[in-house]
Amino acid sequence: MLHSAGSSKKKKVASRPRNAGRPLEKDSVGRTAILEAAIVLLRGKTPEELTLVDVAALAKVDRALIRYYFTDKAGLLKAVAISVMDELQGRSQAMLLQEGSLEEKIRKRFELLIGIMHEIPQFTQLVFKEIYYAENAQEAHGDMPLASQHIVGRGLVLTKALIDSVEVDAIGHEMDPRFLHLMILGSSIFFATSQPLLQVMFGEGFNRKELTDRYVDFATKILLRGLGASSRGQ
Repeated sequence: MLHSAGSSKKKKVASRPRNAGRPLEKDSVGRTAILEAAIVLLRGKTPEELTLVDVAALAKVDRALIRYYFTDKAGLLKAVAISVMDELQGRSQAMLLQEGSLEEKIRKRFELLIGIMHEIPQFTQLVFKEIYYAENAQEAHGDMPLASQHIVGRGLVLTKALIDSVEVDAIGHEMDPRFLHLMILGSSIFFATSQPLLQVMFGEGFNRKELTDRYVDFATKILLRGLGASSRGQ
C-alpha cells in the first residue's frame, strides 16, 4: 500500500525530561572521579581539612555534581570509607581464594590492613566516624545501619575462612571468629597509627618498610600458634 507524502513523515517523539539536577548519562563517570579525587586528597589531609572545592577541582567537576551524588561532605566521606573498605575486603577475598599456605594468607591480610592505613593515615578515623558512629546515631532514630552490617559481616567471613583452614587444629577451629577479627584489626591499627611510639622504641630514623615486615612476620607467627598451625620456620 502506498502512503501519502504527508503520512511518510516521521513523527517527532518528545524526549522524556530528565529529573532536575540529574547529570547526563555521559557524566555518570563523575562519581568515580569524585571518589578517587577525595581518596587522593585524604592521603595528605584530615577529613576536617578536606573541602568540596578541593575535591571538585581535582576531579575536574562542578561542585553541584558532588552534591547530586553525595548530598554533602559527610555523605562524600561515608562513600569514600565504604569504597575503600569494599576494595580492601575484595582484595582480601581474592587472596584467600588463591593457592597458598595459611601463613601466607595471614601475612597478606596483615600487609593489606597496615598498608591501607599507611596510605591513608586517617582511614581508621574515617571509617569509625562516618560509618559506625554515624549509623549508630541513625539506628537510634529507627534507621537501619546497612553499611556497617555489610562491612562487619564480610570481614567476619574473611576471618572465619582462616579458622576453617585444614592447617588449623581442633582447638583452633573452636575459636570465636569475632574475637580473632578484633585481634587482627586491633593489632594492625595500633601498629600503623603509632608512629610517635615507634620512634621512641626504635629510633627516629627507623625504616618503616623493614619494621613493618618484621612486625607482620611476628604477628603472623603469633596468630599461627594461637590457631594451632605451624609456620614454615618450624
